[in-house]
Amino acid sequence: MLPLMIDLTGKKVVVFGGGDVGLRKARYFVKEAEVVVVSRDISIDLQDKDLRFVKEDIRSSLDRWIVWADYVIAATDDPTLNDTICTRAISMGKQFNRADGVGSFLIPSVIDRGNFVVAISTLGRSPAVSKALKEELEKLIDENWSLMVTLQEELRKEIRDKITDQKLRETVLRSIVQDKEILSMLGNDYQLAKRLALEKVNRGH
Repeated sequence: MLPLMIDLTGKKVVVFGGGDVGLRKARYFVKEAEVVVVSRDISIDLQDKDLRFVKEDIRSSLDRWIVWADYVIAATDDPTLNDTICTRAISMGKQFNRADGVGSFLIPSVIDRGNFVVAISTLGRSPAVSKALKEELEKLIDENWSLMVTLQEELRKEIRDKITDQKLRETVLRSIVQDKEILSMLGNDYQLAKRLALEKVNRGH
């Protein structure tokens, strides 16, 4: 499997299963996609106002919802039913994920810092390791790294005319990323950190 970032705006996702796992997956996708959760038993939370819940028997409505969806999530507590969901998704040419195994795509553990995203996956081998890695990386990747993305974006625009050689420009920008003083200062005094970065640009130029 290859890691990809996909824009799901306007896409449709059906989640079969209204338990904790199904709802967690639904909440992940509803950030961009239209999501329907199908299950006979659903505990509706007020925070899930953006989700659409359909209380009905999955087996009787399976094909209808798979036809409707672009992505299919099998998240019931019945492995046999999950098998059926995935088999039908394959037969209809739909991308699918299953909570109790590996589908045609995986949902990674995610660290979202606004300006960048880190995705972690063990390819279904160990969710516990994915969770542990996420916790460790969250300690290392603080908000200053998000501000560094903002700084780099600004500098790329501002120095394009000053440093016309692309390789030299990349070298200077990389040296700013690696400057621990500038990185640590970003959260406390962004403008001062930017001035130091521009001084580094001038020296590099």
